Amino acid sequence: MINTVYRPLIWSFLAILIFSCEDPIDLNPSIVTEDALLVSGERMRLSGRVITTQSINASDHGFYISDNEGFSQPTIISLGARENPGRFIGETAGLSIERPYFVKAFAELPEGILFGNVLNIETLSPNVFKFSPSDGAEGTIVTITGVNLTQDVRVFFGDNEAEVIDIDFESVLRVRVPPIGNESSVPVRVIIQEKELRIQGNYEYSTGIYTKLFEFPGTVRFIEGISLQEGNTFYSGMGTDQSSALNNSFWKYNLGDPEWVRIDPPTRVLRRAFSSNTYYGGGSASFFPFLTVRDFVKLENGNFEVLPDLPFNFINGKGFELSGKLYLAGGDESTDVYEYDPESGDWSIVGSVPYRILNNNFSFTYQNRQYFINPETRDLIMFNPDNYSWTTVGSYPGELGNNGNGFAVNLGNKVFLGLGNRSSQVWELDMNTLNWLRKNDFSGSSLARIVGSYVVDEEIYFLRSPESQVGGSVEFWRFDPFAF
Repeated sequence: MINTVYRPLIWSFLAILIFSCEDPIDLNPSIVTEDALLVSGERMRLSGRVITTQSINASDHGFYISDNEGFSQPTIISLGARENPGRFIGETAGLSIERPYFVKAFAELPEGILFGNVLNIETLSPNVFKFSPSDGAEGTIVTITGVNLTQDVRVFFGDNEAEVIDIDFESVLRVRVPPIGNESSVPVRVIIQEKELRIQGNYEYSTGIYTKLFEFPGTVRFIEGISLQEGNTFYSGMGTDQSSALNNSFWKYNLGDPEWVRIDPPTRVLRRAFSSNTYYGGGSASFFPFLTVRDFVKLENGNFEVLPDLPFNFINGKGFELSGKLYLAGGDESTDVYEYDPESGDWSIVGSVPYRILNNNFSFTYQNRQYFINPETRDLIMFNPDNYSWTTVGSYPGELGNNGNGFAVNLGNKVFLGLGNRSSQVWELDMNTLNWLRKNDFSGSSLARIVGSYVVDEEIYFLRSPESQVGGSVEFWRFDPFAF
């Protein structure tokens, strides 16, 4: 009976005795510095965690960041008061690039500041890859792509600093191109916290200065005429007066003279005749209806020699000279390509045009090849007189204007093309690379047509005949494509 009553009491006493020997349960909070969720050149996004089974009464929590292990003068990411345990995330910016930092989480409790473990994290290196566009004028917006770009980034075009517009995702930087300095082709330098980064390739500033030399006296306007050049002497005229009549005036200019001089037309007035540097002919001898004629004239030593008539009709087509021979292509009435040998005086049909080539189309000569811009496709097409072939070699990125009527000339290995009717654009084509570069826009009125273009040394001269609604007379301009 006694054993039965006291046996449960004995077991209870033993249990109390055993459990009283274990350590007491720790209900104090702890804090862990977990990881860096994001690291860039100047930013860190960090995660930490408060571990406890009960609420805390932290007046602040967050992270300490320092460039030294003693955490003197740390950067503090303060996330404010906190009551519940669990994960927290903080972020900071403005750090130095390529630098190791010491990081630890903290929670400020009534009994003191509780710190977590220390992590060692290094910020990343910035880099830049490319910029676009690679050419343009002052004020152009250029986009630079890279990684780990910082808010204090500076960008220089040559020696001139650009305005930084914005930075997206630390990888896309937009800047405004500063004024041009002493050079038109300059490196692009990106400076981030005293580290200089250079991007491959130069930025090409738009260049080109247009100078209006003078206007023709009175009200002189003409289109669909001819223009020729012999050395420093220029000729232009005939065609129509832009109304309903032929233009009976013909003009001559010696480079350096104060004005163009009107002279007698060498032959009857022609409309939509072809003209190369040396020859002109064909076209119509009446305004309308067309009266197709076969006149053929050569300029030599300042004299115009009337040659035997063309053996075919040719109106509104293109004439050009290659290796001493004359070629006529396209026009209103033919798709043939004709070759004229001045030694024998013979004409031959050597092929046909790949599209409808007209006299107002852009075309230029380079190294015994003739190049054309197809106005329908903008293709750059080369004619080779060695085998009479046509080959597409590139495309034109600019404006063609209203029915062309611009200029296309070459200086060395560069070609300059533009100023089609109602367009102010001029482009440069590098014939070595077939890359296009836009020049400064024309500073005069775009409501005009080129009626003559000429090259002397590294300068281009051209005549602009204004549209009838504009008024005024033919203007004579000089264009230096490399000046700025």
